[in-house]
Amino acid sequence: MLFSEVRVTAVADTPVLLLREQQGERHLAVWITAAGGNAILSALEDSDEEHPSTHDLMIDALAVLDAVVEAVHITGEDEGVFSAHVVIGGTVVPARVSDAVALALRCGATILADEDLLDEVGVTGAPQTGPPGL
Repeated sequence: MLFSEVRVTAVADTPVLLLREQQGERHLAVWITAAGGNAILSALEDSDEEHPSTHDLMIDALAVLDAVVEAVHITGEDEGVFSAHVVIGGTVVPARVSDAVALALRCGATILADEDLLDEVGVTGAPQTGPPGL
């Protein structure tokens, strides 16, 4: 999956993370918190070495332990809530999608989504970004 954007819609005033298939036309629209949106967007900016974010700190701490974020997997969705995990040194660690994507963008890790999930909730073309259930 490729990061597409974080968008705030006028309808819900809530950020939505948009990811799209690298080789395909499907998108995932994942509702996230404002803090999650800020963490993702800040990954696209130069980091402040004197004031690292929590995500930068985690990546630095992993490096000290000779571990790296290898991949992020978005694995499921239940009533509009997505689940994910981060693979660190071969170990699977559960994570919020926004945190997992923020880490992946900071360190260049691969973002994957299960094919079954894309079949179930992926949308082709411009994703609808109204709040879940509307």
